[in-house]
Amino acid sequence: MKTSIYLPDEMAQMVRDRGISLSEVVQDALRGLAPAKASVIVPSVAAIRGVPSVEPVLEVLLNVVASGLPNGASALFLVNANLQAENGRYVDLGTAEPLFHQLSYGKTEAEKFHLQPRWRLSTDGIERLEQARDGGNVTLYITVRYGLMGGTHAPDWADPHRPVRSPSDQPEQIIIKAHDWVRDVLEPWHQAVAVSLMLAIPQSGATAEHRALITRLSEARRHLDAGQWKASVTTSREAVDLLRKMRPATVNSKTQQRTLQERESEVLDRLNDLVQALFAYDSAASHPDPHLRDIVWNRRYATLALGSATSLAQAILPAV
Repeated sequence: MKTSIYLPDEMAQMVRDRGISLSEVVQDALRGLAPAKASVIVPSVAAIRGVPSVEPVLEVLLNVVASGLPNGASALFLVNANLQAENGRYVDLGTAEPLFHQLSYGKTEAEKFHLQPRWRLSTDGIERLEQARDGGNVTLYITVRYGLMGGTHAPDWADPHRPVRSPSDQPEQIIIKAHDWVRDVLEPWHQAVAVSLMLAIPQSGATAEHRALITRLSEARRHLDAGQWKASVTTSREAVDLLRKMRPATVNSKTQQRTLQERESEVLDRLNDLVQALFAYDSAASHPDPHLRDIVWNRRYATLALGSATSLAQAILPAV
């Protein structure tokens, strides 16, 4: 193939006067057609989810940006992942199934797409993973490598003799909250269920006790997220103590003449026994007796205390 480049007389004379070869002019022109730097980066993780399949699949959705590459440039991606639990236990997921993707379609702007590496896990593998996680948060570490095909001769592609490399920018670690792991990973695998509780302050007639209740439950949630189990249980106990003082409305003694609100109040009144039992359960976290102070609290106990208190508050607040 032969290509001819024509320059105006004045420009050609200027090129000759400055001693610039036409090959340099051509190279500069070609570089001007491409972005300043050819690159492949993985700036962030878009999602982490469980996929129900013949075997359970853990899928990570990665955001990828490729720029400055010639039309048709492609790459084979290898993604390695490790999980570390709050307790320090470590699980190596190994390398996901290889992924092939075209990086450029001849556009001048950067090509953005999702990469979906997948790890197939056996039932035994999930059990070992959950034993390591122990109900807590988990940190995911991702390492991406790729082999470039058809793009190493791109302008500004450093070290063309190295087609296999890691993205210049990629996520180092992602912290996954315990609730999010259960909802996004275990639920689709039918291994667990996550229940979200939201407690809103009454729209009218809100009192100082209502606001204090919201404050205590919010504080208990922060302690739970921080792994401070005993502090979370103690704060949930303070919330339950407030609930004990919120008595339902009086109820008509004649069952057939009760309104809907009175019937609901009767149910809530019977919950007082549960509130009292929960109060006694939570009291151990702050009791002065030495044998109670030595109780080893964990996430399960703290979640039970906070979840129960919040559920009861949901039932009682609308009726007060």
